[in-house]
Amino acid sequence: MHRKNYISSLSDISDLRSQKCEIPNLTSEISCHRPIRLALRLASVIIFAASFAIGATKPSDANPDRGASRARAVLAKSLAVEPAVSAQFNYKWNVDNRQFPLLSFFSEHLKPGLDQSLSYPMDQFRFLIFETLDYDDARARYFLPSISGDGKDVHLIEFEPTQTKNNFVSIDEKKLKLIDDGSQKTIRASDGTRYVFVRYPDGEFHCAGIRDAGNNQLNFIYTSNGSMLHGVVDSAGRTITFNYADDEIGSITQTWTANATGVQKTWIVGDQSAAASLPLNYSRAPGFTSFKRVPANAVVQEYTAEMAASDKVLAQVFGGPNAVAAGNGFEPAGLADSYPRYRGDIIGDDGKLRRGHLSYAVHLYGNSSGTGDSPLYIPNGFTMHSTQPSPTDAAVTFYYPKLGNLTDVTLAVFHVADFEIRSEGDRVRIGNIGGMGGSTPLYRHSHIEFYQGNTGLPAADARTRLRIDPAAVFARIMQPEG
Repeated sequence: MHRKNYISSLSDISDLRSQKCEIPNLTSEISCHRPIRLALRLASVIIFAASFAIGATKPSDANPDRGASRARAVLAKSLAVEPAVSAQFNYKWNVDNRQFPLLSFFSEHLKPGLDQSLSYPMDQFRFLIFETLDYDDARARYFLPSISGDGKDVHLIEFEPTQTKNNFVSIDEKKLKLIDDGSQKTIRASDGTRYVFVRYPDGEFHCAGIRDAGNNQLNFIYTSNGSMLHGVVDSAGRTITFNYADDEIGSITQTWTANATGVQKTWIVGDQSAAASLPLNYSRAPGFTSFKRVPANAVVQEYTAEMAASDKVLAQVFGGPNAVAAGNGFEPAGLADSYPRYRGDIIGDDGKLRRGHLSYAVHLYGNSSGTGDSPLYIPNGFTMHSTQPSPTDAAVTFYYPKLGNLTDVTLAVFHVADFEIRSEGDRVRIGNIGGMGGSTPLYRHSHIEFYQGNTGLPAADARTRLRIDPAAVFARIMQPEG
C-alpha cells in the first residue's frame, strides 16, 4: 500500500560509472523493412492514444494523424546523450529537450529489472512508474512506492487527510498534495508538476499522465485490462514502447525526431543472446518480484509454521474447501503480482510503528492465487447483525457475546457478494467472497476484521484501535492436544 511500505530493496537501479557517448551514425532510409513498419504501426497506436485527456478514461473522437504512417524512420546504431555531470541513474528523461529520445539511456544494453526501478522525479523523491497508488481504508491514507532522489533508498510516500474534504498531504515535509476526485486522483508537487492516477479495469489506480510546470506532458498507455504499462508518449509525439518477454521487459523501443529526421532505436534489456528472438508480447504483466520480499523495516521478518497453521484454521472457519486465508500479516505466496508478500506492521522512517493493511485483519481467497471463488461463512453464536451490506464496500457486521476464546466481539466482513444468512451445520453462510470493492480481473477476496465491543461498523479512523488479532480469537482452537 499501498498499497505499501512493502519495498525491501531495489537492485542495480543506478550506474555510477560515467560512460562516453557516441555521435549517432544514421543509416539510410529503411522504411521498407518489415520490423520498422511494425514499430511504426505500434508507435501510431500509442500516438493515437495520446489524444486521451490526461485524466480521462474515454477516448477522443479525433482521428489519428494519417501522415504518421508515412514518416521516414532511420535506425540509430548509437546515441548521443547529455547526461548530467553527477548523474545518479543510467537513464535521463528528456522531457524538455525534443531533439533527443524521451528517455536517454547511458548504455547500449540495459540491466534486467528495469520495471522495478524506472522512476520519474516527484519533489525530493522519484515515483516508480510501474507501481500504483493505493488506499488503506482502515487508516484513511494513500500510499505510493518511491525511491529517494539519489536512487539509494526506497521510500513509501504516505498521504494523510487534511481538514479540507478530499484533500491529502504527504507526511514528508508536507510538500506533496493529493486531491481525491473519486475515479481520478491528482498529486501535485511543489514545483507545479501534476501526476494523474485513474482507476483501470484491474481495479488499481495507475498513473495516466504527468504534466510539468512548463506544460510538457507525458501520457501513459496501458493494455486493455490496465494490468500492464504498454508505453509512454509525450506531447511532441515521441514514444516509448515496452516489449515484454517471459513476464519481464525484454526490450524498449523509442521513436523521436532529430534534425527533422524520424529515428527509431531499440535497447535490449538483460540477456543479449535472446535479443534476436524477443517477442512483442503484451499478454502478461511484468513480475515485481523484488516487492514480494519482506522489507527490512517489517516488524515480522518470517512467515512461520505457526502463522501458516493459524491461517489454515481461519480458512476453515470462514471459507470453502479450497479457501486460503491471510490473517498474520502475509499474503499467500501464489497471489501473483497483485500485492506484496508482507502487509503487516512496519517501522516508519521516523521510527514510529505503522499498521499494515493486514495488521489485525484477514483476507480470504478462493485459492492460493486469488483467482478462485469461495462461499463465505461465519461461526454460529451471534446475537445481532446488520440488515444488509454497506453501500461502499459491501460490509456486514455480527455481534458475538462470545466468539472463539474471547467475549464481547464484533465481527466485520467486507466485500460480501450474494448476501444471505443461511445456517449450514455449525456455521452460517452469508454469501460469497468478492463483493463490492473486493473483486477485480486479477483477484477476488473478502476482508475480515474483529473489534472489541458491540461497535457495529466503526468509522475508518477508529478501526485501528478497536481491532483484535484474528489469531488470538481462535487461539484455543489452534492449540494441539496432548
